[in-house]
Amino acid sequence: MRTVFLIALLAAAISACTYSDSQRIASANIPSLTVLSIESLRNRQYGSSITIEEQVLSQAHKSYLTSYDSDGLRVYARLDIPGMPMPAGGYPAVLFIHGWVGIGDAPSMDFYYGENSNYGEMIDAYVAAGFVVMTPGWRGHGTVDGVPADGISFMQAWDNGSYLSPAFYAIDVLNLLDSLSSISEIDLDNINLVAHSQGGDVALLTLAAAGEGSKVNNSISAASIWSGNIPSRFTQLETFWPMQTTTEAFMSGDGSWNGTPVGAAGQINEHFVFGYPADWIGTISVEDWSWQNDTWSVADVPDAINVKLQQMYDAINSHVDDIDDASFRLRRSDGPGFSIQHDARVSTAIRNIDAFDKEHYLTEALALHYSDRDFYSFPDWNTDLCGRVNANGGRCFHFEYPENTHSLRVSEHQWFSSDTAVAGFSYAIQRDIAFFRGEDPAETRYP
Repeated sequence: MRTVFLIALLAAAISACTYSDSQRIASANIPSLTVLSIESLRNRQYGSSITIEEQVLSQAHKSYLTSYDSDGLRVYARLDIPGMPMPAGGYPAVLFIHGWVGIGDAPSMDFYYGENSNYGEMIDAYVAAGFVVMTPGWRGHGTVDGVPADGISFMQAWDNGSYLSPAFYAIDVLNLLDSLSSISEIDLDNINLVAHSQGGDVALLTLAAAGEGSKVNNSISAASIWSGNIPSRFTQLETFWPMQTTTEAFMSGDGSWNGTPVGAAGQINEHFVFGYPADWIGTISVEDWSWQNDTWSVADVPDAINVKLQQMYDAINSHVDDIDDASFRLRRSDGPGFSIQHDARVSTAIRNIDAFDKEHYLTEALALHYSDRDFYSFPDWNTDLCGRVNANGGRCFHFEYPENTHSLRVSEHQWFSSDTAVAGFSYAIQRDIAFFRGEDPAETRYP
């Protein structure tokens, strides 16, 4: 590694931020939801400097834990440097955006150095292909030398129940993106983004904020989202929580499971959400879904949605200064249907925060990898987004991996993945590497 790299990081000579403190979001209580809107994120400044905290042993390349400033919060990121000689213009880079880590596990997040880690395998693959990889932990995530990352209060206020935490995490990614100038080994003209699961939501927000015409300094060349939680916040709420809390979300009209809403005699479950629960329940026999009594404890889909909406509204009323009395109404019809009436202040603000329908801002080349059986990333969401990006003049590829899990692996349970199923994991990595090198990712053939 060149001396200039270590000097640049250890000295931390670049000032923490170049914008006024009024533009920071330094408290979990925010003045208004508008500060999280795509327009607000596009029209503010980011950046600090990156400091090495400690070197981590790695046989094939050099790896570090680093810190940087994100809106006044000290947060951490993993940094991996290829072992091969550096190109004349610097190494291309990948920002790796991980998926959801609950508040209980976030402070002890190990940045995927552990064995048998899907994320660790992905990071190693990109580094072996010649990319510097930076993996931000986000606020509240990770502990280095006994010091937890700042920002756990944001997780306490916003994590999961509000479906707004990805907006704060996107700010952490954007601050890291505009801090990469402090690493002389990185080719700032070749910065790419890889994201998985909830990281897909973070990535879309980041891409929309950093797209053409924004005030973000360092642009993103291309992005890849694996099994992304990419739709609007309300769609996520109305989808994920019912499938985590009530079996009705998966059932056919006669109460059996067959992967469709239609029962044996043509009965239709009007509350059907998706055909496949998580593969690791181990069986398609409903009576043997052993975790049902502990987890699937809500009567039906509307009840599940009502619970999560209350959590969202409670978070907004408690932590947004200009809203303290917002409410919603979920109304059941005479039949199986229902409707939701939102507070107009909340629904308008949420729409302005969502990036899924902001294809005009998604100007970077984009690849989407997904399974046909993953309830966290419906195939329709991926094809819809890709179609709109392309129709708007962008460049998007989408790749489906049949019978794969959320990790683009083959399940050990044959009811979910048959003997002929092929894991998409290694193919997605090959496609990403080709994509980031300016090649056509579709030329990597999948069985």
